[in-house]
Amino acid sequence: MERILAREMRLPSITVALLVLAGSCVLSGAPASAAPAVADFYDAPVVDLDSYAPGSIVRREPVPQLDILGSRTERILYRSTDPRDRAVAVSGLLVTPTGAWTGPGARPVIAFAPGSYGIADRCSGSSELGLTTTMPALLPLLAQGYQVVTTDYQGLGTPGEYEFLGRIASARALLDSARAAVGEADVPVVLYGYSAGGVASAAAAELAPAYAPDLSVVGAFVGAAPTDPVLRAEGQDGTDTAATMLYTIVGLIGAHPERAGEIRALFNERGLAALDAAQNFCTVDALTYGSLRSEDLTADGRSLSELMLGPVLGPLTAANAVGFTAPAASVMIVHGVHDRSVQIEQSRLLAERWRAAGVTEMTVREFDFGTDLVPAFDHPATNVAAYPELIGWIDRLLARRAAACSTACERRSE
Repeated sequence: MERILAREMRLPSITVALLVLAGSCVLSGAPASAAPAVADFYDAPVVDLDSYAPGSIVRREPVPQLDILGSRTERILYRSTDPRDRAVAVSGLLVTPTGAWTGPGARPVIAFAPGSYGIADRCSGSSELGLTTTMPALLPLLAQGYQVVTTDYQGLGTPGEYEFLGRIASARALLDSARAAVGEADVPVVLYGYSAGGVASAAAAELAPAYAPDLSVVGAFVGAAPTDPVLRAEGQDGTDTAATMLYTIVGLIGAHPERAGEIRALFNERGLAALDAAQNFCTVDALTYGSLRSEDLTADGRSLSELMLGPVLGPLTAANAVGFTAPAASVMIVHGVHDRSVQIEQSRLLAERWRAAGVTEMTVREFDFGTDLVPAFDHPATNVAAYPELIGWIDRLLARRAAACSTACERRSE
């Protein structure tokens, strides 16, 4: 059954916005004290990593400075599997409420996929730099008593290559983070992702039945997700954030080192310099790099989006497009109508693809704030405004699962 809600909303939740904003202000001075106690937490090799099951926590440390809203925070390193089926260690955060769960059924796990802070190791969500953005976004979820686990993605902060918006890599990293939180318990899991994190959530929803059938994934929240790489390149080209369109190319080079020479040959001297610089970018670096037009960076003057449909990049790009496999779980898509960072066509195309693939339960929500005063406002604001409906949606999923589990238990006892 597909449910599409009204497509306009002009009154975002002030309460939730203030909660997130207040959390951001409180935590903005904390990162220095939240740095890893062990300098090689991310880099020290894990002995016999292959022997661990996907999702196994192989290293952990408490981060008491981030114990907020009655919860206990740990920085974790867990085992995942890269797109070539090799064992890799991925970092993240595990935030566990200390109080009793008062909702229906078992306490749920929210597997949280952060948005992009950049592609340099120092940009990871559990690092000193990333925490200022990651933790405030978790506050509305923690306030509900959910357990939350985050992923830094494969190769971001840890050894190995980070494939930006890589469909398989990001999906597996997110699903294995859920396994790390769940352990052996049978608890409901909700995938959560906004912006770049929305790609991970959407991809994980598609891959969950095959890659992680042991998880009880009941829903996936997909917010303002650039699930089509070509559309993303077109949308960023020539804008103030144009340097970020190179992240995808850097990621493809890292994920396919045997194709590095072939991919780099598509760019001229200026383009190669920009690619090399982008490898060390976090958000501010990309914004200060200046606007770029991709035609000025390529060897033959074609745009980056054209190259991403060509013989070299085309197959690699297509492999990272999301929307061609119907998720088994319920999905919720949200987007701001005037979003300049990720155009709303991305979510509309994703919904169209999932319908064609046969999705069974989908909620689509578009937010119209009715303003052109601050063009960049709609991207972060939609994430904040969606929380009230998101929480209600999660609660309905949990109640339905609890009722189903109760019925099954009664049948077994007869």
